[in-house]
This record gives sequence, structure tokens and C-alpha cells, in this order.
Amino acid sequence: MPPLRRCCWAVLLVAWPSLPWCLHVPLDSTRRRLLASFLGLSTPISVAANARPDATDWAGAFAAKNAANAADGCIRSIAKKYVEMMPDSAPSFLRLAFHDAATKRGDGQGPNGSIRFELERNENLGPSLQRALRAIEEMVNMCHVSWADAIAVSGAAVVEAMGGPAVVVSLGRRDAARPDGEGRLPEGGLTAGALRDYFLQLGLDDEELVALMGAHTVGRWTSLLGVPDECMAKEGLAWWRCTREQGQRLPFTSHPTVFNNEYFKDVLEFERRQQMPRPAKRFKDRVDGEKLPPLSLSIPWMSCP
Repeated sequence: MPPLRRCCWAVLLVAWPSLPWCLHVPLDSTRRRLLASFLGLSTPISVAANARPDATDWAGAFAAKNAANAADGCIRSIAKKYVEMMPDSAPSFLRLAFHDAATKRGDGQGPNGSIRFELERNENLGPSLQRALRAIEEMVNMCHVSWADAIAVSGAAVVEAMGGPAVVVSLGRRDAARPDGEGRLPEGGLTAGALRDYFLQLGLDDEELVALMGAHTVGRWTSLLGVPDECMAKEGLAWWRCTREQGQRLPFTSHPTVFNNEYFKDVLEFERRQQMPRPAKRFKDRVDGEKLPPLSLSIPWMSCP
């Protein structure tokens, strides 16, 4: 089993489709081209060829590696700068990386920067992704990388900046020139079975699905609190857009900018409370010692960090 599957709790989709372990096995030219196509790389992986490269190849590979390291460092430094200035912006970079990657199917779409054409879709509405994408544009211009690479690497960078593990992300993704297909992100009302079926399409098993859900330890979701009456009176897409812009954003956990396992603890606590006997008194009639602390759980896929 590849190492990537062992550490997917670090939000493996931000590293998708980088599989550096593949680059060290001998591949013939045909398999190398297929692998390069799967990874979304713009050039074949010459360092994995069976034939011994000559001095020119080694020099070129060394220069390319240095350039990739410089670009990676450039992206991460800009991402961390934004996190230092605006800690609440960090989850938005992570959400942006997932929304760009989760459109991946067998048609070759996926982590390709197409989300910059998709901000008007229901699942992407709201100011948080717009702000994150403006920061991504700065990375593209300053670091001379594709939108797809900037989005993927910045997602990994903010995980580390929020106290999570360091996630290695390879570069080389090509940008899409048009939006990916619609209806490819999970809806908020999916049952557990439907969620499993959805993530099976992305190649994720149950363990990886649970790990990915843990990313909701950071960020916020958009509630209907504070939405004015004229906004609530709207219908359809107009209602959705207005409530996303006007609704109060509430945190998933008590530490929405810290990458930890608090979300999982809250889920287990919620399950424990479901098994408790019904209280004899109404909440407002209980004394402080009889009240349980509130949980911040909500529907994960309706999040708007």
C-alpha cells in the first residue's frame, strides 16, 4: 500500500495526484507516459526511465528539481504569509484545494485549476473562496506556476501552518482552460451510504473517507442567523446566494484555525449524548452543573470557511 494512503488523515486530497513513490520504480516509455498522464504532469518522468541517463539528462533533472523546490517554497511562503495576517483565511485555502480536486473522474478532470471558472456554482458561492483565489493569483504570478499547482501546494501549506503535518506535494499539473463537469461535489444531505459511494468514485476507501472528514476540524459553516427578511423571501438560486453572503458563519469546532482531532472528539461526544436518557428538566430549567457544553457540529459539506 502506497505511503500516501497511510497518511491521508493529513487531508490527502491536497496532495492529489502527487505520488512520489512511483518515481523510483523502473518504467518503460509507454508506462512512463501513462503515469505522467495520470499525474497531470506536463512532461514525461524521465528520471524513472530504465536507460541510464547521460550527463545532460542529469544536469537537466537537477535544474528542474531546483526550480520545483524554489516554486514550492515560494507558494508556501505566500500561503503562510496570508495565514499569519488572517488566520481565518487558512481553512479557505484547504477548501479551495478540495473543491478543485474533487471534480476528478476518469475523464482526466480534477486538480487542474478549473475552480477559477466555477465560483458561481452553488457549492462555491460565498466570499471565502473568492478571497483565497485572489491570493492564488498572486502565487501564480510571483512563483511562475500553474493555478492547479498553486492551489494544491497552498492547501498543504496551510495544513502545516495550522499545526498539522507537513504534506509533500509534487508540481507539474496543467491548468484547465474551461470548467470541469457540474454536480461532482457531494451534497449536504447525503446519507452515510451515499457518501461512501461518492468517495469510492474518487478512489477513497472508508478509512480515507473518515480521515478526510477530519478536515472539518477547521473552518466555519454558513448559518441562517442574521439573514434579513428580504433575503429569506427570495427563492431558488437568489435565496442561496443571499443567505451565503448574509448568514452568520459559525465554527465547526471551538478552535476553527487549529488542525487537530477535535472534530472527531465532538462526533464521538455527540454519539454518546444520543445514547443518554432524556433529561427530566428542560434546558432552561437546569442549573449550570446539569448543562452539557454545546457542540459546534453541523452538516460538513455545507461549510463555508
